[in-house]
Amino acid sequence: MKRMKKVTAMLITASMLFGLCACGDSNADNAGQGAETQTPAQESAAGEAGSAAEAAAGTKDTVILATSGEPYRFFAQGSQSCAGDDNLALSNIYDCLLFLEPDGSLSPALAESYDVSEDGLTYTFHLRKGVKFHNGEEMTAEDVKMTFDTGAAGPIGSALFVNYDSCDIVDDYTVDIHLTSAYAAFPYGVASRIGGIFCKSYYDEVGEEGYYAAPVGTGPYKFVEYVKGDHTTLEANEDYWRGTPAVKKVVIQTVADTNTQILGLQNGDYDVVRDPAIDVCLRLDDPGVTWAKENSVGRVTMYMNSWKEGPGKDINFRKAIQAAVNKDDVNEAMYSGEAEILDIDVCASYGGCPDAGTYQVAAYDVEAAKQYLADSNYDGSEWKILVQSGSRYENGAKVIQAQLMSIGITSCVVDAKDNASYMEEYKAREWDAIIADNLSSVVDADSLMTYHSMESWWDPAVQGSPRDPEIWELIQEGRATQGDARKPVYAKICDIITEEAYDVPLVNSVVTVAYNTKLKGMQAHCLGNYNFYYYSWE
Repeated sequence: MKRMKKVTAMLITASMLFGLCACGDSNADNAGQGAETQTPAQESAAGEAGSAAEAAAGTKDTVILATSGEPYRFFAQGSQSCAGDDNLALSNIYDCLLFLEPDGSLSPALAESYDVSEDGLTYTFHLRKGVKFHNGEEMTAEDVKMTFDTGAAGPIGSALFVNYDSCDIVDDYTVDIHLTSAYAAFPYGVASRIGGIFCKSYYDEVGEEGYYAAPVGTGPYKFVEYVKGDHTTLEANEDYWRGTPAVKKVVIQTVADTNTQILGLQNGDYDVVRDPAIDVCLRLDDPGVTWAKENSVGRVTMYMNSWKEGPGKDINFRKAIQAAVNKDDVNEAMYSGEAEILDIDVCASYGGCPDAGTYQVAAYDVEAAKQYLADSNYDGSEWKILVQSGSRYENGAKVIQAQLMSIGITSCVVDAKDNASYMEEYKAREWDAIIADNLSSVVDADSLMTYHSMESWWDPAVQGSPRDPEIWELIQEGRATQGDARKPVYAKICDIITEEAYDVPLVNSVVTVAYNTKLKGMQAHCLGNYNFYYYSWE
């Protein structure tokens, strides 16, 4: 057997938080068990006095979270896929082998520890014993194998279980996961939403459709019901392996209007509001309400087209833009100045992120920007920045437009499109520039491949930047390297991108949560997850 590099398990403590990974969402049919005769909103109105008395007596044990997006796909490995809104439920119904902490780091969960072979092709996970599914069945290696085999074959398997080949059962509490080629970021896929371990025997009994309707995991909360357009209800798993949750009932309430969400929070109708806008949070002045923020796993960057005919093909034109953007002003327009500025297209929380001082940084320099523009072949041709209309990114694009006009790029246009049109043009890669918030479910510097892949997921025929083959080769090197030795590889990639002015990194996007001050254990999570297990009422 190859020599194995031991990854030592950390002790699970009361401060540990877990997560499954995330992205967008929509709608579906009702599914569930034990439907009640009243909606949570009706219950709240009818029981307002009783709730107040409970809170005063310190006996309140229910949390109502208000969200505009509702979870409805409760089986991440299924053919319907899943996304960010679903994670509100998934991250509480299921546990993964590893936890994704609020700051993006990893810690042990259903696996007490894991080893990695020297060639990076085999991950051996040592499972926690005595963990029970919601139906009372014990979790074993068979459930882990079934989860990974099913997830890898699903619609998001190749994106999250990158290079997955197979899972071998060593014994009831040990599995070997084999990769087709080394991928150092694989543990982040293990901690993602499709890494939530499901019960093989239950799946064999009810099938995919049954699992969507009545999911069973090992997580701190059991599924109770889903009512389309209204709410999802969860109840505490009293036999949870880490201990019984303090909050006994969770209602994920669908509230479309964001103003109604905040008013409801202030009035006591809701206990938590999901991801309110930063400017709304900054205006909160109710002593009974507070808020928290965390850097997300998304980087907001302006990518420039260097391969099609037009101004952007000229490196001096791109360097003029690179030097002309005042990121502080853009941050103010997008996040009221509350986000962290990025110098490279990698979040600090990403695995493999190069250390500060080991890579080049393009400085804000208006005079240099003017000189670069003078040295370019810019002839006044139109240059458009594609953004989603009505978004904070449109606000940022307008600030950049003004900055570019001030150095002489008078033909800059903000091309604001509805989401469908934006996504269509994004995939076609015919834009001059695009501002995107790249949320990375695999929390790793490997996500640099998004705009420089030689195996583009949207269309193998699309063009890319001239030095993409060189960048792609380095990405493969970074994937095959373990630990801190990866950092210099990604620093080289960032240097190429900076030298060629392929993009202008702007800010690390932010996730927020507003909540009742009497609710303890609250913390914003980099993926926007809500770990109700750690909540308790004062």
